[in-house]
Amino acid sequence: MNKILVIGAGPIIVGQACEFDYSGTQACKTLKEEKYNVVLLNSNPATIMTDYEIADSIYIEQINKDNLIKIILLEKPNFILPTMGGQTALNCIYEFMNSDFYFPKNNILGINKKTLINAESRNSFYNLIKKIGFKCPDSTIINNNYNNEIFYKIEFPCIIRPSFTLGGLGSGIAYNKKNFFLIIKNAFSFSNEITIDKSIIGWKEYELELLIDNYCNIIVICCIENLDPVGIHTGDSITITPSQTLSDKEYQNIRDCSFVILKTVGLRGGGANIQFAINPANGDVIIIEMNPRISRSSALASKATGYPIAKISTKLSIGYSLINLLNDITCSNLPASFEPSIDYIVLKFPKFNFEKFNNINYLNTVMKSIGEIMSLGSSFQESFIKAIYSITETEIIPSFIKGKYYNNYKFKIINKILIPNSKRIFYILDAFRLNFNIKLIFILSKIDPWFLYYIKEIIDYEKKFYYFKNTKKIIFKQIDSCSNEFVSPTSYLYSSNYFINEIRFTINKKILILGSGFNRIGQSIEFDYCCTKAAKLIKKIGFDSIIINCNPETVSTDYDVSSQLIFDPITNNYLNNLINNFKPILIICQLGGQLPLNYLRFNNNKNNNKILGINKINNNICGSKNKFNKLLKKIKINIFKNFFSKNINDLIFFSNIIKKPIILRPSYIIGGSNINIILNNFELIKYINNFKKKNIFIFLEKFLINAKEFDLDLLVEKGKIIKSFIIEHIENAGIHSGDSMMIYPTFSINKFTKKKIIFYISLICYKLKINGLINFQICFKKKIYIIECNPRSSRTIPFISKSSKFPMIYNYISIFLGYNIYYKEKINNFYYLKESILPTNKFKIGLLSPEMKSTGETMSIGLTIQECFKKSQNIKSEKVFINTKKIFKYIKYLKTIKNIKTNSFLKKIFFDLHICSYVSKKKKKTCFLSDKILNICNNYTYSTNLMIKLFLSSFNKNYSIIRKINNI
Repeated sequence: MNKILVIGAGPIIVGQACEFDYSGTQACKTLKEEKYNVVLLNSNPATIMTDYEIADSIYIEQINKDNLIKIILLEKPNFILPTMGGQTALNCIYEFMNSDFYFPKNNILGINKKTLINAESRNSFYNLIKKIGFKCPDSTIINNNYNNEIFYKIEFPCIIRPSFTLGGLGSGIAYNKKNFFLIIKNAFSFSNEITIDKSIIGWKEYELELLIDNYCNIIVICCIENLDPVGIHTGDSITITPSQTLSDKEYQNIRDCSFVILKTVGLRGGGANIQFAINPANGDVIIIEMNPRISRSSALASKATGYPIAKISTKLSIGYSLINLLNDITCSNLPASFEPSIDYIVLKFPKFNFEKFNNINYLNTVMKSIGEIMSLGSSFQESFIKAIYSITETEIIPSFIKGKYYNNYKFKIINKILIPNSKRIFYILDAFRLNFNIKLIFILSKIDPWFLYYIKEIIDYEKKFYYFKNTKKIIFKQIDSCSNEFVSPTSYLYSSNYFINEIRFTINKKILILGSGFNRIGQSIEFDYCCTKAAKLIKKIGFDSIIINCNPETVSTDYDVSSQLIFDPITNNYLNNLINNFKPILIICQLGGQLPLNYLRFNNNKNNNKILGINKINNNICGSKNKFNKLLKKIKINIFKNFFSKNINDLIFFSNIIKKPIILRPSYIIGGSNINIILNNFELIKYINNFKKKNIFIFLEKFLINAKEFDLDLLVEKGKIIKSFIIEHIENAGIHSGDSMMIYPTFSINKFTKKKIIFYISLICYKLKINGLINFQICFKKKIYIIECNPRSSRTIPFISKSSKFPMIYNYISIFLGYNIYYKEKINNFYYLKESILPTNKFKIGLLSPEMKSTGETMSIGLTIQECFKKSQNIKSEKVFINTKKIFKYIKYLKTIKNIKTNSFLKKIFFDLHICSYVSKKKKKTCFLSDKILNICNNYTYSTNLMIKLFLSSFNKNYSIIRKINNI
C-alpha cells in the first residue's frame, strides 16, 4: 500500500486560520478513500484533522524540517503532499527541498521547487509575468544588501511586500520617507526579498480560484470580487461571488491570463489562486500575486459553490484528470471539469477583534481579521442583510447615530469612511441614513457605485425590508453547483424569501446541532471539532443530523459531514424557522460554545423541552456569577468575598470594602471579555471610564495571588459524573485559561486533593441536576475555590480527548440517545502540554490578563514534562529528562534560559513549572538550588516570581538517576 505524508497548517494564526484544517481534513479523507496509508504531521490539537479517525498515523509535533525528516525516516512514505497546509506547510517543504536529505523530487505532490520559487518569489514571478506579455505593478526588488540610493527612485505612496509570507505579513503602504524605512526594516524580519510596488491603491481587486491537472486541463471554480479596493488585504475585505461589476469581456480576459500564468509557472495537479487588479478608469489589468496551493479563499469558494476543491485537488495531485473525475455533490454524470454555476449571491464579511489588543483600528495590506462569515441570498440585498445578522449575531442593522450631535457625527463619518477600518461598512450605512449621496461615498471609499446603490436601497427601504422579512414565509434553497440545471440530491441549503421550497424531507428522526458561528478569540475551531464529531455519530446511528452555521472555514460546514447543512445566521428567528420546518426531536446547543447558549437564554417557546443536556434555569445559574455564587454558598463550598454591583456607585463602594486586588467579572461572556484584575483605585477609575452607561452589572470578587488554577472537563448524566478530567495550568490564576500553558495529567496536587475537587464538583452537579458536557475552573491555594461553571463543551475538549484517548463527544451523544458507553481504562505513560499562540507579529500585546488574546494552540507529547516543554519551545539539547517512581521531595533547579523565543517570553510571563522529577535520598545532595530568584521578579504579572523551575537531570554528571515512567 502506498503511503502519503500530509503536512498540516499548525496552530491558528492571524492570516492562516482553520480554512487549511478544512482543506487538509478533506485531503486526508480523500486519500483514505483511495486506499492510501495516510501519515499526518500537524501540531494543532483543536482541529478535527488531528483526530484519530482522519489519518492512519498522526504526529502531533511542530511543523519544521527536522521533524519532517524524522517522520520520513520512521514511516518511509512514498509521497509527500504539502499543498494543503497553507504557507506553513509550503515554507516547511521549501526548507526540506533545500536540505541535504534525499527524497525523490517527483514524489512531492502538487508542487516542485521551481514552481514554488516562480510563484512565491516576487522577483521570479514578476519576471515571468513580464516575459509572457502581461502587466504587473511597476516595482523594485531589493534584498538585505540594498543601497539607500533606491529611495530616490521611489514614488510615494508605494506598497512594500516581502516574499514567502502569508496574510500580508511584513507588508505595508509607505506614504513618506520615515514610514518607508520603518516598513522596510519590519519586512526584512520576515523575508530576505522585498518588492516595492508602485501604488495601485483604489483599483478594483478580483481573485480567481483555479484547478489544474497533470495534463494542463484548467477550470475556474469562481471569481471573487473585493468590495473594498486595492490597499486592504483581501482577507480583511468584504468579498462577493459571483463578481457583480466585471463585464464578460473583462472576465474572459483575466480567465485567459490565469490559464497562461498557471502553465508558465509550471503548476501541475492541484489548486491555485491568482489576484488581479483592474483600473476602473481605463480597464488596465495588473497581476498582483499567485498562491501555488490551496488558498484561504478556497474554503470560501468551496462552500459558496458546493464544489469540493480540496478533494478534487488531492485527486489531481495523485494523477487523476479533471475529465475522468466526477463531482460528488451533483451525484450525476457531471465530470469535475464542469465549472460551477450558481444562481444566488454569496457575501463574505470578516470578523475583527481589535478591542482585545488596544490597537488602532486601521486596515491596510497586513491581514488583521480573526475569522469570517458567509451569507447566501437570492439577491445582493438579501445576502447583505443576512451577512450583517451573522456578523452582529442579532437581527438588527447597527447604527451609531443614536445620541450623536448631527454636525460632529457627520465629520466623524467622513473620516471613518475615508480611512479604512473594521466598521467602515456600518458608517457607510449611517452616511446613507444622513442622506449622503453615492458620489461622495465613492470618492471617500473607492467602493464601486454599483454596490453603494444597492446598499443605499437597503437603507431607503429599511422599514420595508424589516416588514418584508418578518411577514413573508421563508423557504429553503439548494446549493448544487449547477444552478438547478441538473437533478442533485444534495442537502446543502440556505434560507430565502424567493421561489419555491427545495427541502428534501426524509422519514428519519432529526437532531439539530447549533454551530459556533464565526471564529473569534475565545471561540474557535475547538467547538467545530465537537459539532463535526457529533454530526458523524448521529448519522452512523441512523438519525439525520442537521447543522446550522455561517462559518465557511470549518469542517462542520462541509457538504458531506451532516445529513443536512443549513448556511444561515444563528439568530432566534432563523433558528425558530428552521425548527418549524424540519421539526427535530432534539436540539444540541452544548457543542457550539457560548452562541448557542444565548439562543437558550433569550428564546421563550415550546422548543425548550427538546434541548439536550441543559435547560434554561441551569444555563442562567451557571452563566450568572451572582446566581452561581449564591448556589455555592447554599451548599457550603468555599467562596471568595464578593458583591454584585448594578451601577457605578455600587462598583466604587463595594470595591473599597473588599481589599484589593479584586477581580471584576461580567456575566454571560466568552474569552474573558471585560474581566479585569484591579490592583488600585487608579485602575478602577480607568475601568469605569470604559463604560458610557450608568447601569453596569458587574460581579466583584477578591482575587487570590499566586494560586494554582485547574480546568475540569466532565461528562455528567442526571447530576452523576460519568467521567472527569483535571488539567493543570502552568501559569497561576489571573491568566485566562486559553492563554495559559496547560498540562495533562496534573503533577502538583496529590490524590486526596483531586478527590476533594471531584467531591465538590459532584455536589454542584447533583444540586443542579446538570446533564451533558460541563467545564469547571478551579482555584487552589490551601483551600479549593470554584471560579466558574460553563454548562457546555469547552475549548479543552479536543485536547483532553486526544490526550486521554477518551471519545468525549461520542460518549456524550451515546448516553443521551440511550446507549451505554464502554471505555477501558488505559495506563497513560505520557504528559501532554498545550501551549497558546499569540499574534505578536500583528498586534501589540502587553501583559497577559484574564481576557483571552491567543488565536490558536499547539500540543506537545513526552514521557516527562521537560520533554514536552523542550518540544513546545523548540529547545535543541541532548539532555535527557527522566522521572523516578517514588516521591521524596521536589528538587527544583532554577535556571534562567536565555536564547529561547517563545510567546510567553515575549509577553513577559514567568513559568511556574513544578517539575515532576525526583532523585533518591542518597544522591539528593548533589543537586543544588538557585538563590537568585528575586533578580527575575516581575511585580506586574499574575504569575510566580520564578522564571522556569526546570530540573535538568543530566546537568551534574556525578550522579545517575533511575528511569521509571509514572503510571497514572
